[in-house]
Amino acid sequence: MRGFDRRRQRGQILPLTLVLLLAVAATLLYMFNGGQLVQEKLRLTNTADAVAYSAGVHTARMLNYDAYANRAIIANEIAIGQAVGLASWMKYMGTSAAAIRPYLYLIPGVGNTLAEGMRHVETEMDRVTPLLAGAVARHDAAIQALALSQQLMHGPGDAAAVASRLALMQRVARENDPRAVVDPVPIDDDLAGFTAARSTREERRRMGAVVDHSREAFLRDRNWNFGLVVLCNGIELRKRGSTELIDLVDGWKSMDTLSAHHHRVRRWRCRRSERPIGYGSAASADELPERAYGYGGSRSTNPRASALADGPAGVARGFVPPTLGGGAIPTFRALSPRALDLDDPRTRLTIRVTKASADQRFSGGSSSVRPDGRLRLFDGAMIGGYSAAIASVEVFFERPDAGNTLEPGRSELGSLFNPYWQARLAPVSAAARAQAQLRQGSAQLP
Repeated sequence: MRGFDRRRQRGQILPLTLVLLLAVAATLLYMFNGGQLVQEKLRLTNTADAVAYSAGVHTARMLNYDAYANRAIIANEIAIGQAVGLASWMKYMGTSAAAIRPYLYLIPGVGNTLAEGMRHVETEMDRVTPLLAGAVARHDAAIQALALSQQLMHGPGDAAAVASRLALMQRVARENDPRAVVDPVPIDDDLAGFTAARSTREERRRMGAVVDHSREAFLRDRNWNFGLVVLCNGIELRKRGSTELIDLVDGWKSMDTLSAHHHRVRRWRCRRSERPIGYGSAASADELPERAYGYGGSRSTNPRASALADGPAGVARGFVPPTLGGGAIPTFRALSPRALDLDDPRTRLTIRVTKASADQRFSGGSSSVRPDGRLRLFDGAMIGGYSAAIASVEVFFERPDAGNTLEPGRSELGSLFNPYWQARLAPVSAAARAQAQLRQGSAQLP
């Protein structure tokens, strides 16, 4: 048996070492690629969430703006009604002062002073009404501007809203990852058609009903009686008046009348005669279809005074004021019939963000670490040459006091009359995932 020869054993471990080095290199490459791809995927996922949430906040703010604009339109409509009502009332005060003034001279001692006071009242009432007419014009201009801003913000078929939302999504994506790209066409989007311009007469009556319901006592009724009638003998003063939104859409008309009613028995019957004392009217637009309105019973109780109020002598100075819309309810934005049919109206958006493999820091992308030889077997490739992430957001209506502390047990349905729209990230639906897979060109999840 020959002795052990060390020189004959040299280099035998080298093949095993090379195999081991290859395995170590492949393991390190896997670890490097895995870490880089996880980091890129997390970054892309966070970008997708940021893009989706920003788009949802954009939509919620747009809907809340519509709600604020509608509330502002209602407030300006009420202001026009107040101005028209005050103008009518001031004209009535002026004509009443003119009718009473001749009789005040008969009062000994203070008659002249009282008469001059009535003359001053008549002059001042006639001086103030043009200022009220100017207020009507300004509030009407504000209404038209608010309505126009809604239409410009949405555009035809919500095209402007969709375009501005896409620009925001692209900007958010760039700020989170300059190489990320947002699909211009979302996977799932029902914003278009969620709201609609309410322009027909019947549709605008809906806002008109809210305005009419919001009238305060001064606009609803300015009636009082004074006097005593006993056994059909006596004199009674009857004041009647109100301010009306004609047909809930056309504009405002107001009338105030005061008449003395003389009751007496004539030919065995109780008779009543009317003598007008004060009268006045004002309107935000000309030729309103208002003949069916009684103005607090003015036309039925004080018909002669009402006829004078409708005539040239009874119209407040400066009315009808020059306006763009005549104080009418404009075209406004509201939820579409499709949205109103839902028990809980909400809109949903699913977006996809992609990033090319060449822009990602791994061995098959932009990294300076690139395998060669047999290690290229472990490099891998992305389907379609890019990776993708999807995210969903929903915009929903909910009061800040979710428990509705004002009216416990009752809930408020979504509308564009209250600004309670909010956004939140939502789970991605199976249909949206399938659509994303088709866009990626694979049966596997992106």
